[in-house]
Amino acid sequence: MVDVSDDWDMAAARAKFAAKVDTRKAARKARQKRLNGSVDGRSLRATGRTEHLNFKALPEIKEAVAKAAAEAGITKSLWLERAILAAVKAQENGGHA
Repeated sequence: MVDVSDDWDMAAARAKFAAKVDTRKAARKARQKRLNGSVDGRSLRATGRTEHLNFKALPEIKEAVAKAAAEAGITKSLWLERAILAAVKAQENGGHA
């Protein structure tokens, strides 16, 4: 009979597949800072989006926007931009938004 106990060392298996990420608070902050640095003015200006517009919405509105954007095959931000511009245009033409 072959002894396979060394082949099934769970501690070694866990060590092999353990995450190699430093989970300390300082390390997390450093990773976040590095990620924030990748979104610079150039990437924002490339899309023309340089301003933030945030608002609270009901859960059903959020779901409806996500569904409509997915059906249109575009991002939620692009769908929202188009919807807002259409509402502004309708209001300027004397209609109701």
